[in-house]
Amino acid sequence: MTRMLLLLGAIAGVFLTALPAQAQRVFVSGSGSDSNPCTFAAPCRSFQQAFNTVTAVTTSGGEIDVLDPAGYGPLTITHGISIQAHGFGGITQTGGLNYAITINAGTSDVVTLNGLLLDGDNSGGAGIDLNTAGSLQVLNCVIRHFASFGIFFNPSSSTNLLVSNTVTSDNGETGILIEPMNGAGTTPVTLKRITANNNSFGIAIAGGKAMIAKSVMSNNGVGLQSDSGVTWVASSTISGNGTGVNFAGGTVDSYGNNAIDGNSADISNGTLSSANTQ
Repeated sequence: MTRMLLLLGAIAGVFLTALPAQAQRVFVSGSGSDSNPCTFAAPCRSFQQAFNTVTAVTTSGGEIDVLDPAGYGPLTITHGISIQAHGFGGITQTGGLNYAITINAGTSDVVTLNGLLLDGDNSGGAGIDLNTAGSLQVLNCVIRHFASFGIFFNPSSSTNLLVSNTVTSDNGETGILIEPMNGAGTTPVTLKRITANNNSFGIAIAGGKAMIAKSVMSNNGVGLQSDSGVTWVASSTISGNGTGVNFAGGTVDSYGNNAIDGNSADISNGTLSSANTQ
C-alpha cells in the first residue's frame, strides 16, 4: 500500500509539472508587487512583469488577468498573449514616440487585448503599435488622448486584425491607421462597432483591404480617409466631420446602407463605389 501511494504521488507530481496552463495564467493588481510570482494570491503590479513571468515559462501563449482597476504601465509584447482587463485595466503612456503597447511578436503568434483603457495624456505617441504578429484582436477597449494614433497597424508581414466594440477618441492624428509596411500583404482588416470620435482622421486606410461595419465616425477632421487599398463600408454612420469620406488614391465600396450626412463636405476628391449585395 505504501509503495502504491508513493507511485501515485510520483505520477501526480509528473502531471502537475506538465500542466502549463496554470503556469501560463498570471495576474496583476493595483495592490500587487513586481517582486511577487504573479499568482492570484500574490499578483504582480505591472503588465510587463506579468508578461515576463509568462515568458519565463513559455513563448507560445499565456494569459494576463486584471484583478482590479489600476494603471499597469506600458508593455512590449514579443509573443502570443491574451490580456483580459475586464474593462478596468489601464495604461497611461506619456512622452513623444512612446507607445502604450508595442507588439513585436512572431508571424504566427496570436495577441488578444480585451477590456483595456489606454490613455496618452495628450503626449504619448500611440495606444497600440503593431509591427509583427500573426493575428491581433482588440476587443472592448477605449483608446484616447494620444498625440498621434490610437491604433497604428503597421505590419511587416501578413497579419490578421480584428477590432471590435472599441472607442478611439481625441487622438491628435488618427483613431485607427491601417498602413501595412512596404506593401506587406495582409488578410482583410475587420473593424466592427468602432466609434472614432474627435480625431484629426477617424479611420485611415493606407494599404491593404478593410471591412468597416456597424461603426460611427463623427466629429473628426476627416471621418474616413482612403489613401490606398480597398475599403468596404456597411451599416455605418459618418457624420459631423469636416469631411465625411476623403479619397487620396484608394477605393471605398459602400453597401448602400450607410448614413453619410451632416459633414461640412460629405464626399471629397472621389466617389463611392457600389458593393454587391446578396
